[in-house]
Amino acid sequence: MKFFEHVIEATPAAADEILYVGDRLDNDIRPAAEAEMLTALVRRGPWGTIQQHDPEADTVATMRIDSLAELPERVAACNAR
Repeated sequence: MKFFEHVIEATPAAADEILYVGDRLDNDIRPAAEAEMLTALVRRGPWGTIQQHDPEADTVATMRIDSLAELPERVAACNAR
């Protein structure tokens, strides 16, 4: 959790304005969400396969993506809300 606190402190934005992108629920998405950050879960690599059916993948992550190439469009849509 300290890592995410440092990220927030080092950024001029509020926690809920930061999008943290990661491929693991346990090390990336869950702790970033607990720090009140927005999160993008990337379904790739071994963790993407192992955790793809975990119910928290849809409930904890702000968004799920299959590729980093999806980020610009998804971020724009999120910002438009």
